[in-house]
Amino acid sequence: MRLKQVSLAAAISVVAGLTTATVGLTGPAAWADGGSAAALPLSHYAHMVVDGAHQHLFFSQGAGTTGIVVTDLSGNPVTTIDGEQGADGLALSADGKTLYAALTDGDAIAAIDTATLAETGRFGTGTASAPVSVAQAGGKVWYSYTADDGKGTVGSLDPSAADPAPTPQPVMPHWSAAPLLSTGGGVLAVNAAQDAHSSMTHIATYDVSSGTPSLKVDMGLGGAATGPVQVTPDGTKLFVPQSTAVYVYSTADLSTAKPYVYYTGGVGSSPDSVAIDSDGTIALGSTTGSGAGAYLYAADQIAENHVAFPAGTVAAGGLVWGADGRTLYAVTQDNGSYALDVLGDAKLTDTTLSLNAPSPYAIPAQRFTVNGTVGGHGFVPAGATLKVTRDGTDLPDATVGADGSFGITDTRQDEGGYTYEVSYAGDATHRPATTSLKVWVSRVGTSIPYPEFSSATPHKVAFTGTVMTDLTRGPFTQGDTVQVTRTNEDTHQSTQLPAAPLDPATGRFTVADDPGTAGWFTYRLSFGGDITHQPDSNDVSTTISPYAPALTLKAPATATRGAALSFGAVLGYGPYDRGETVTVTRTDAAHTTTPVTWTAPVAADGTITVKDAPSIGGANAYTVSYAGDTNHRAATASATVQVSRATTSLSVTANASTYAYGATATVTAHLGTTYNGRTVSLYATPAGGKKTLVKTGTVDSKGNLTATYKLVSNTTFTASYTGDYRYAPATATRAVSDQVKIAQALSGYYTTTTYSGTTYRVYHHTVQPTVTTTVTPNKSGQCVHFQVQQYYSSAWHTLSTSGCFTLGSKSAVAAQLSLSHAVNQKFRVRSEYVHSSKDTTNVSTWGGWQYLTVRT
Repeated sequence: MRLKQVSLAAAISVVAGLTTATVGLTGPAAWADGGSAAALPLSHYAHMVVDGAHQHLFFSQGAGTTGIVVTDLSGNPVTTIDGEQGADGLALSADGKTLYAALTDGDAIAAIDTATLAETGRFGTGTASAPVSVAQAGGKVWYSYTADDGKGTVGSLDPSAADPAPTPQPVMPHWSAAPLLSTGGGVLAVNAAQDAHSSMTHIATYDVSSGTPSLKVDMGLGGAATGPVQVTPDGTKLFVPQSTAVYVYSTADLSTAKPYVYYTGGVGSSPDSVAIDSDGTIALGSTTGSGAGAYLYAADQIAENHVAFPAGTVAAGGLVWGADGRTLYAVTQDNGSYALDVLGDAKLTDTTLSLNAPSPYAIPAQRFTVNGTVGGHGFVPAGATLKVTRDGTDLPDATVGADGSFGITDTRQDEGGYTYEVSYAGDATHRPATTSLKVWVSRVGTSIPYPEFSSATPHKVAFTGTVMTDLTRGPFTQGDTVQVTRTNEDTHQSTQLPAAPLDPATGRFTVADDPGTAGWFTYRLSFGGDITHQPDSNDVSTTISPYAPALTLKAPATATRGAALSFGAVLGYGPYDRGETVTVTRTDAAHTTTPVTWTAPVAADGTITVKDAPSIGGANAYTVSYAGDTNHRAATASATVQVSRATTSLSVTANASTYAYGATATVTAHLGTTYNGRTVSLYATPAGGKKTLVKTGTVDSKGNLTATYKLVSNTTFTASYTGDYRYAPATATRAVSDQVKIAQALSGYYTTTTYSGTTYRVYHHTVQPTVTTTVTPNKSGQCVHFQVQQYYSSAWHTLSTSGCFTLGSKSAVAAQLSLSHAVNQKFRVRSEYVHSSKDTTNVSTWGGWQYLTVRT
């Protein structure tokens, strides 16, 4: 007999839109024990029973056939039990001594001795009863058949009776055809025969543990069943194959159980076989779609294996677990031919081995780790060992951790690719597995970015650089250096500089250089690499600018005219070449547009001495200018020295100290002895006003300069002499006062008269004269006093002086005179403006006398 190898496809499909817990198994894997397949001499397939005690398999072929085929557990033919007309459903007795067969064409239940393989009894079920399905539970044999009314129902047979006889069960409902039966844990499940046009699955469950059926639930489920239902060994759950999946219900009330669904290949699959072992392992068969084959699940719904049979697909109801707790028997069909596939390690899961290369890569001479994981359904036992080789050379075994992880630690001195192979020998639940990974060992890439310059001058170039590594991998080897070459791009001359030591921890290095001149330079920085790092270089170009020296003058604040003057100056950033000079210019009163110019030498250390003998007094501005050289920029600094001058006299006088309002003052400035300047300026500063120039000119031979100025307020006159080459500037001031203008009027008189040439206003004795006073400029809010005098004894005598009369907004005020015993008497009146402390513009001023007399 020719045996065929059976392999497990290693991927579980997930139906789009559905959610299920699955574990992907990578790559097709052969069974650990190889598996076997044997052709079966069947014209049809109906049912299979495993007799582990006698090492037999029984196969029924359904209506139209006459024998039950018997093989050994490998599928090798043993015999055919003839005369079993239309044997369909098969069931093994609890003690394994009897095989019961539903004889569809024989209207009977046959009992066959499993030891002798001979029929020992036949129990008629009635004419045209055509029994289809048979099951054993509660000490009885249960069978489905067609009743006299043409409906399907269930009967029972008590094999322990003295004269066993098939007995109908009146409590059982009737179906359109003989139903299919399944038992487990004292529960009998009855479901209607498959109807391709039905959209419902009619199921009833009974408690038959006592031998008498007791209804648990009788109802329809949405969706047509695609194969026989199966009760779990403990009788608590019912598996119902339907389109794309097998659904799980409680046998108590057909409510959904947990887990609720097991998938069999996704869209297009049509599960029609269910086999549940005593340990809860579930085998499901699917006959259509790309996922056709057997699916094996643990009780926790995690897919363990998917078997894709090379010789056809699983026949309906073609999966049965062996009594040894590990073997799965599968009947497959292919174009009318049947075969038995014996899966001796069906419960073993594929072992998945994965290796991950070191991140980001392995480095020569540095320890690296290849991490890996061992997976499958459940964990590989913690502490399990894995055989490890590198390019065929054995390495220490790796140990599996509690989470299935492991690591391979190694060190390679040379760059290149190394192949690591890991093998797992398998265990009680996992198959052996081997995987490999090529690990590339490469030196770390390096780069030298633009450095940080701390100085870039002609005599001091200093910068700090870093040799960077890919992903900051290090450290460097002690003694690593960076080679430095300086090239003057102006002269194209290159100079090798001392190597810069590399800090092993940080990769930093420092370069200090004295190029000796300004210009454009390129520093080539080269790292030659080491055992773990690749070489790299970078050309760093920089422009070294000339120094910008500070020029500091140390000139004195004052100096004596005509005497020798010497002061120092300093140019920074020495040294300076021999023969360099600075230009010194002096600007003074005699040289405002054409300064005096000479040069002074610059010492090597940048010191300068300026010498002079200033002959012009006053401000002498010294400017020292350095034109610059190859390494130094130009610089300029200035200082002013006040050169001494003689003192001259200057005064200013006015032709009066107090002036009437609007009067013109005559002001004279007098200048004493000078050298070559005789110009004086006269200024007037009115109280509360701005200083204005009245006159500028050369004094006369007597040293005088006279000007006139019209006054309207108190005024300060200032004479100013700007000085000359030998005499210092001088100023002098003279303050004068200015009165206000007072306009006074008498009203209420009726005529005038004259006494001794003076005009008197004549009033009736009944009239009170009114005196009105107006002050210019406007002194609103200030005071005016009125004074009245009488003439007698050949003289004027003061009668009264009033208190303050406040000037109004128009700077005017009026007062009435009250005269008693005044008839034929002579009087006069006047007003006085009295300035307050707030008024600094004018002084107090008396107005003129106004004369009056009184008649009856």
